[in-house]
Amino acid sequence: MNISKQIVDNQILNLINSNPNYFSDTVSFDRKISKAFLLLAVSAYLETEVSDAAAYITDDAGDGGFDAVYITEEQNTQIHVILFQTKYTRDLDKESNFSANAIEKAVNAVKGVFDPQKKMDLNENSRKAVTEIHSYLLEGYIPYVTFVCINNGKVWNSDAQNHIDNNFKGQNQVDFEYYNHEDIIRYTTKIKDIDDILQFKGKAIREDFNYKSVILGRVCIKEIHRLIHAYGDALLTKNIRKYLGSNIINDGIRNTLINDQKRDNFFFFNNGITIVCRKFSANYLQETNWKVIVENMQIINGGQTCKTIYQTINENPDFDYAGVDILVRLYEVNSDENIIQDITFATNSQNPVDFRDLRSNEQEQILMEQAAKELGYIYKRKKEAQTAGQANLDVIPSSVAAEAVLAVWRDAPHLAKHKKHEFFNTYYNKIFFNLNAAQMIIAVLIFRYCDSYRRKISVDSEVQAQRPFSHYFMAMIIARQLLLKIDLSINDITHRNFNKILTVFEENKHAIYEKSEKYLIGCLHKHMNTSLNGTDGRTIAAVFRRFDLIETYLKNCPQLF
Repeated sequence: MNISKQIVDNQILNLINSNPNYFSDTVSFDRKISKAFLLLAVSAYLETEVSDAAAYITDDAGDGGFDAVYITEEQNTQIHVILFQTKYTRDLDKESNFSANAIEKAVNAVKGVFDPQKKMDLNENSRKAVTEIHSYLLEGYIPYVTFVCINNGKVWNSDAQNHIDNNFKGQNQVDFEYYNHEDIIRYTTKIKDIDDILQFKGKAIREDFNYKSVILGRVCIKEIHRLIHAYGDALLTKNIRKYLGSNIINDGIRNTLINDQKRDNFFFFNNGITIVCRKFSANYLQETNWKVIVENMQIINGGQTCKTIYQTINENPDFDYAGVDILVRLYEVNSDENIIQDITFATNSQNPVDFRDLRSNEQEQILMEQAAKELGYIYKRKKEAQTAGQANLDVIPSSVAAEAVLAVWRDAPHLAKHKKHEFFNTYYNKIFFNLNAAQMIIAVLIFRYCDSYRRKISVDSEVQAQRPFSHYFMAMIIARQLLLKIDLSINDITHRNFNKILTVFEENKHAIYEKSEKYLIGCLHKHMNTSLNGTDGRTIAAVFRRFDLIETYLKNCPQLF
């Protein structure tokens, strides 16, 4: 029996036992198994906590052919949408392919979801996600889609591949990826050091200063392809961005590499790759073409370039890449995590990426962890695998804290919903400056309450029309109502009155929510100059992406309770 399968199966059982709130009491145990596998897989793929992954799940009757969806807004009016479909086999000795029928269903899902003119019968969670996607598309955003097919067996067969090729071959907006139990284990277990020999071309520059060493030189892209083929994502664990697949930048790299006139000038078109290592050595008496022995190497900048090079050479193996080089900066830093962090931050700071792990060792994050602990909560500064047995209501990932604070206390629910990848970069100071643990926890509890409330179906058609899109705004309104109720400002919230404020919220949250929701609907009437009955969900979603609703109606709402 495959050991990785056993470990994942045990993780599934632990997740079900320790987190019953994720699973309905009315479904069978097999359905709970399937959902637990989905949660683990989505969490591992997105490199986030299971508690975060739960928000992306759509799996149920009428899910539209996808079990989960993750949407992020990119630069240049693009959105990147990741769809997931999982198949779990309880017989751990069985080695099943991801079925051709499931691939066909996935293909049809892509064709339906990204065409606003097509009608789909969807459950509540799937419909909300598709409505949000359509609102982007109708504003002219270009979608780039990754469909991730996940099982605990083997990749799809040739019949399944034919379904993909017949519909999307030559289409650079859609990628199908395979992911399984081995990939989940690679995420949840520590990866060993990577030692290898890096072949430089021609003359290179080596310097020693400040007790560190650096080599700058040319490396053939076939050498980069070899490294990625040998080590895969293990070589990119310190790179702060997961491969984004097809987008304008990566497509530009690919087009240069397959262009006979431009390929040999690739060195001049690309910013290069930055590699850190514990130690490197070579025969420096040799004038050119150094073979550099590298210990514990990691690519910290240029991961997108490396993966695009790897994919392009795989797809076009007959081209001549011998004269195609790239600039490589190789830093020997003796495993100094502080300098690695500083280099990573500096070399990536031009891009809008998630710097959560880079920020995790800053003083305010360490103090937040300690202060939250004193109040009975676990603040997780870094991304890590879910630990079985943790009480999820008491665990607060820093990503969730940032999202909640930005929505609740910083008057920016529209940014909290649509700018997740910028929390720890662009909006870091806005979120964490002058923030204490009591304020952070109150924000998270309000936000989580509103997030859970949005799943409740209302018989009032106007309420239901806005509820799937409004929970970030509702959290902001409720927080203001709570402050008015206890006659305090945000700066007055500290550890000394934390329990008192929490008690007031717990005793009144239902009533505050209902009155706040009624007020919000009234604001939408004025803002849109129409009833919500019959209004297209895409129009409502677009309203909640803008700031004018907050500025005009919500910042100074009166006391409602």
